[in-house]
Amino acid sequence: MLFGISLQTLLIWLACHFVGDFAFQSAWMSIEKGKSWEVNFYHGATYTAVFVLFAHPSPLATAILLVTHFIVDPLKARYKLIGPIWLDQFLHLVTILLILWLKL
Repeated sequence: MLFGISLQTLLIWLACHFVGDFAFQSAWMSIEKGKSWEVNFYHGATYTAVFVLFAHPSPLATAILLVTHFIVDPLKARYKLIGPIWLDQFLHLVTILLILWLKL
């Protein structure tokens, strides 16, 4: 247990993150999400769907995952406020850890 989060739960959520953010993000989404709010939403929805299918988050946690992904990705892809990919990933992982820690 890490901060009250079981290792199994943490690994499932991390797997959902990496599958949703990388494996299920098409080249089209990657290129266009910085130019189009609609494409950014498609990517965020696809990302969140992986969690819904495999991690079964609460409705509140699902909304937080979608909204934060919809906000964080344009900070990198559209506005260039986030440079390195590790910072973008760090923000997504902090979101996941907070959801799990707060038991949302």
